Amino acid sequence: MSRLVLVDTVTGIRIRHRIRSMKQALKQQEWYEAVLGRRVRIEKVFDR
Repeated sequence: MSRLVLVDTVTGIRIRHRIRSMKQALKQQEWYEAVLGRRVRIEKVFDR
């Protein structure tokens, strides 16, 4: 099973984890970019 996470592109640190849908991830990405003032990327992480 996979999950989506938001990652700060400058530091490479995960900002938020366990996002289930791409729609929710895009909303969270917009919000974090507005608050942080930096780019945030969405990554897919697979559970082991």
